[in-house]
Amino acid sequence: MGIAWGECVIIDLPDLDGVQIVWHPAYAARLLIDSWPVDHGRAYGTAINACADAMVGICLGERARIAFIAAINEAKIDLLA
Repeated sequence: MGIAWGECVIIDLPDLDGVQIVWHPAYAARLLIDSWPVDHGRAYGTAINACADAMVGICLGERARIAFIAAINEAKIDLLA
């Protein structure tokens, strides 16, 4: 699953009921793969790779968190925190 992030990311995905509170790169990767409104884009691909790397300890979780936020911005998803 990877180490929990020091600060969660809260987003509102249109296809899911309620907001999603993301603490781990594994959950971020699951959202990117299963529930993301777009399945392309530079930030999208970078976020999937960074989350996968963080899950196996190749990169720091904070790098995955930053990449996930970039994918949020790229997809124009509401970032609540």
